[in-house]
Formats: sequence, C-alpha cells, structure tokens
Amino acid sequence: MLDFAPTEEQEEIRKLAQSIALDHLRPHARKAEIEHDSPNELWLTLAQTGLTTPFPEEYGGSGPLEAVTYSLIAEELAYGDPGLALHIVGSLMGPLTVWLAGSREQQERYLPPFGNSTSGYLQRGSLAFAERTGGYTLADIHLQARRTSDGYLLNGTKRDVVHGQRADLRVVLARLAEHESEGPEGKLCAFVLPGTQEGLSIQAEEEKLGLQAAPSATYLFNQVQLPAEALLGETGSSGVVRAATLYQILRAAIACGTARAAFEYCSAYARERIAFGRPIVSYQGIAFIIAEMAMKLDAARLLTWRAACSWDRGEADETLIHEAESAQRQAVKMAQAATTDAIQVMGGAGFMQDHPAEMWMRDAAAME
Repeated sequence: MLDFAPTEEQEEIRKLAQSIALDHLRPHARKAEIEHDSPNELWLTLAQTGLTTPFPEEYGGSGPLEAVTYSLIAEELAYGDPGLALHIVGSLMGPLTVWLAGSREQQERYLPPFGNSTSGYLQRGSLAFAERTGGYTLADIHLQARRTSDGYLLNGTKRDVVHGQRADLRVVLARLAEHESEGPEGKLCAFVLPGTQEGLSIQAEEEKLGLQAAPSATYLFNQVQLPAEALLGETGSSGVVRAATLYQILRAAIACGTARAAFEYCSAYARERIAFGRPIVSYQGIAFIIAEMAMKLDAARLLTWRAACSWDRGEADETLIHEAESAQRQAVKMAQAATTDAIQVMGGAGFMQDHPAEMWMRDAAAME
C-alpha cells in the first residue's frame, strides 16, 4: 500500500507555501485579476524562499525537482488564489521543460537567467500546450512540425499560453513527423521559440471568464521556420512527456487547491449563517452538499498524489500519461462542481464580489 503522507521536509515546505498564499496571494487576488498580472514583490518573495527555482544548483536553482513536493506547493498557492497560482506555475514550465528535455548546452543557455540571484525573479517562462481544437491531453496536440534543410517548419495553433505574450523563454509542444508516411501524428517534441518569427502571430487573450491573473495568449503558426537548434534534446525524448505530464499534475493540484478553498470558505459561512434560529450547516440539504465536496476533494487529491509519486519514481511514459491525465480530468471536474456547490451553499451572497467564491467558480470553469 502506498503511503502518501508527506515527509517532514515536505510538510515544512507545504506550510511555507500556505503562509505565502494566505499573506501574499489571497489579499491581492482581486487586484491581480483586474490588472491581469502579479506584483514583482510577490515574485521576489517566492524567489527568496526557493519555491520558484526547482533547477539544479549549478544553474542557480534550489535543487532537484520532486513532483509530490511541487504538487503540495501548487495546491497551497491555489488555496490562496488559483489565478496567481497558475501565473506562477505557468512561468515555471518553460525552464522546467528545458531542464527535463533539453541538452546540456541548452540547459546552460536558458536556465541561468531564471536562477540569477538578483534578477531571476523578473524572468517569465511559458509552455504552449493546449490547442484550439482540444484540451490539456497529449492526444490533443496536433501542432505540426516538419523537418527542412534549414531546421523545422511549424503549422497550427496554440491557446491559453500563460505568459505567452511577454515570456522571456517560450517553449511549444508539437508533433514532429520525420517522414511523410508518418502523417500528422508524429513524435511528441518541444521547441524553443527564438524571439519574433515570421509567420508567428501572438494574440493576447483578454476578457477571459476566469484565471485573469494569469495573462495568456494564442499562438498562430503559419509556415514558421525554426532553426535546427530550436528542438529541445532529441526527437522522441521521454523528457518531453515528463514535462507535459508534470504540467498536468500541477494543474490538477491547482484544481484541488481551488476546491479546498471553496470548501473551507462555504463551510465556515454555513456555520456562521443563521436561518430560522440555527446555523444553515445543521440542515441536511446543506450538510450533504458540504460532505460530498469533502469526499470528492480527497479522491481527486489522492489521484494527483499517485500520479506525482509515479512521476518521481520515473515510471514508464504510458503510465505517467494515463495517471496524470486521469488526475487532471477528475480534479478539474471536481473543482468546477465544488465551486458551484459553494455558491449554492452561500446563496445570493455567493455571487457577490464581497466574497471570493464567485471568482473561484470562474477560475475553475476556465481550467478546461
């Protein structure tokens, strides 16, 4: 039987992330949503704790990455605010993909700026995963890459790219067909986009339903020519799969943190709200909703932790893909249901911006 209990070190890191979430994320969530950004002071605080530099120490990082540990961190940050949590995690995925899939030369080129002790907190990364015709699953990645004499030619679209418009390091997932006979379903690979490229259109995604604190963009690739060195690592490298599944696991953890925030908030509200002479939590109709929220949250969290444990153990790609995608799918659906139920428990107050519940509901809905 697997033991999902965090180690003493992981528990200390979780508590640190929770204190940052409550002291720095939740109080500024509304402002971040309005401004579609986060203050640099928050990034400086996170950098000083080492939570946003999970790279080898030789590149200025805080040490090796563990998926379980960062799942705990992502959940706590989302407990503070889902939009800001995705803002942070989305930035990490660019350099993390370079570390997991890139060559030694590419790691030495792209990672040090993020680990710089004085300016690293100002750096933003991005990972272009989802496309207009699909969601956050590997089977939905259809951006086409073709080998040419000068490098690679990309055609297709990407959506919901966190920091996609202003990132200092842009990484995109695509399918590379080595031969014409392979058709559009080639091998999964990752490319670094070297600045402005002819044929690449980047459009900011504005007026989103939720997750507005995580600025995102759409990419349109029309015969975009990339140099040969833009390919991270080697074709068919399992590092790309590990990067993609890690993003799925962390998104699942963010969904769990969102649901937990809604669950605890509406539970506290139900204990304090008096109707017909007693707290509304004492009525079965309310109590059953809250109990079901708790049950489904635990189930989704266990799926997430199981996927994270498999990632840390270095399980086969097929296992990682199945477990990460299952965890992400269930966690997002659970978060959407939990935040909607929180509104129902709170009644009309749940729709008021005096409470964060309506914002969490929109954030969960935007995670598809």
